[in-house]
Amino acid sequence: MAERLIHILPEQIASQIAAGEVVERPASAVKELIENSLDAGAARIEIVIERGGCARFAVTDDGCGMSREDAILALRRHATSKIRSAADLAAIRTLGFRGEALASIASVARMTLRTRGAGDAQAVEIEAAGGEIEEVRDSAAAPGTQIDVRELFYNTPARLKFLKTAATEQSAIAEAVQRVALANHRVAISLAADGRVVFDLTRAVSPLERVRQIFGAKLAARMLAFEGGREPVRVRGLATMSQESFASARMIFTFVNGRVVRDKLLARAIAQAYQTLLPRGRYPAVVLFVDLRHDEVDVNVHPMKTEVRFRNSGAVFEAVYRTLRERLADQSAGAANAAAGAAVPRWESNPAAPGAKEIAPDPARAIAPRSPSASAQSATPFAPPARAEPRPLRLVPDAALPTAAQRALGLGFAAPGEDARVGANPEAGVPMYSRLRVLGQLFAGYIALESDEGLILVDQHAAHERVTFEKLRAELRGGAVRVQAALVPATIEINPARAARIRGAIPELRAIGFDVEPFGASALVLKGTPAVFGPEGGAKLLCDMIDSMGEFPVRVGGEPAFDNLLKQLACHGSVRVGRALEAAEIHALLAELDRTEFKSNCPHGRPVHIRFARGQIERMFRR
Repeated sequence: MAERLIHILPEQIASQIAAGEVVERPASAVKELIENSLDAGAARIEIVIERGGCARFAVTDDGCGMSREDAILALRRHATSKIRSAADLAAIRTLGFRGEALASIASVARMTLRTRGAGDAQAVEIEAAGGEIEEVRDSAAAPGTQIDVRELFYNTPARLKFLKTAATEQSAIAEAVQRVALANHRVAISLAADGRVVFDLTRAVSPLERVRQIFGAKLAARMLAFEGGREPVRVRGLATMSQESFASARMIFTFVNGRVVRDKLLARAIAQAYQTLLPRGRYPAVVLFVDLRHDEVDVNVHPMKTEVRFRNSGAVFEAVYRTLRERLADQSAGAANAAAGAAVPRWESNPAAPGAKEIAPDPARAIAPRSPSASAQSATPFAPPARAEPRPLRLVPDAALPTAAQRALGLGFAAPGEDARVGANPEAGVPMYSRLRVLGQLFAGYIALESDEGLILVDQHAAHERVTFEKLRAELRGGAVRVQAALVPATIEINPARAARIRGAIPELRAIGFDVEPFGASALVLKGTPAVFGPEGGAKLLCDMIDSMGEFPVRVGGEPAFDNLLKQLACHGSVRVGRALEAAEIHALLAELDRTEFKSNCPHGRPVHIRFARGQIERMFRR
């Protein structure tokens, strides 16, 4: 008879394996204990750690506590008060539910559990080590629960050696506490490490106030409150203005039904909402809350409960992307509230005092808005210079219906009649550039504006680039970029080594407004250029686009990919730094900018303007 190879693991080893799924490091254990405190209805939670939690960590709360019998049972695997049947798993409403946290931690550490229910005369204290209860005794303690954990992984040295330095482990705990605190602003939370206070967060009136407590007033003043979506998906939160960015995504916090999650779909929706607003490699700060029915999300897909699965992921993505994108299209409300120190989200409190004062237009300077039809027939705002570039700005009429060629290229833009410019508000802006007093032009590249609040410098290239990009994208969304025929077709010689690659890109070049055809083995014939740039310099613009083809894939499809082409086109076709502008050209550019979405940044994410506050200037002169 063959030797039996399969056997049942001893309970202690099985518990330690389960602990490995839940307790990766001290931070994960602290997170589990905090979530239990929140489920218990705690209004205050105190965390104390020593040597990064490797020597000791303790979590104390003023929640409902447990009876003697429940406390003993809670240290057994799969013991929980939060679910009773398989049907409960379909609509989980609590942060914890598996009944593994206490048992798993106790199996790889020495633990002291003190707890007292609100109606109990005294508390119970339980000593456990290595998964075994060693002593149960009465104790004196206030209502609530304290869990004191010492010598984590003392009985599993192989896992102990994978822990990082005390400073690294402390940082991980602080970040875990930080995330939970952001999701629970009504709960007071404190963290002390080796006798030093790291956080002491009082109960906050709103998520914005909690952001101010953790990250400071400067960041809070740059946050925009947003709210949107529709049943069953609601989206709310805070996000930084497009002129604020960070070198990593560590300032993006996502929560689903109050649960801290790391979800690729939510991260992708945030990234696409900020597309063309931030430079490559830069990230916003976002605190995102997604609320939906509990049966619309599965939280039981990861041992540490940090990942979720949505029943309708497309609806969640659309709600997050559209809500954020609409809010970023008009950042004036956030700036005004921040200036007034009252940027409290509508979903947390009533609107506060009105925002910053609007600048009255200078009758001698301001340009009255023109209708698109009038603009198309009038002289161009930027008069054509003597040399070939830059080309003038133009307003163009609505684009034609989508063509078969556009659809064949995979363009998924909104059809005419759909709201392709969601959230646009021609009367709002930060600031309303055309209403400010023009002081002049600096270094033939920057327009100086004066407001009651201070000095504003506008990068003329970034401003023109954003205006041009949004015009081109609106036309492409409508079906086709308008083409202006050349009086005389131009022949453009191309590098024979790149000829095949460039000929393969002709459909894309046509889609963005170049009427171009192959001519022989290494030449193109240009018969028309995008109308937004006017009749001048079309050949040079096409040559610039061809030269930059190494910077993006030639074969593209879909709106995000075509955005890259339009960025390049807008950049090459916009007025450059170094060109002196006439007063009329400056005013026309500012008026165009005020009618443009996402005007605070160029399509590559660089700022369009920089503000110098009046107080800052006065302090420089010691006034």
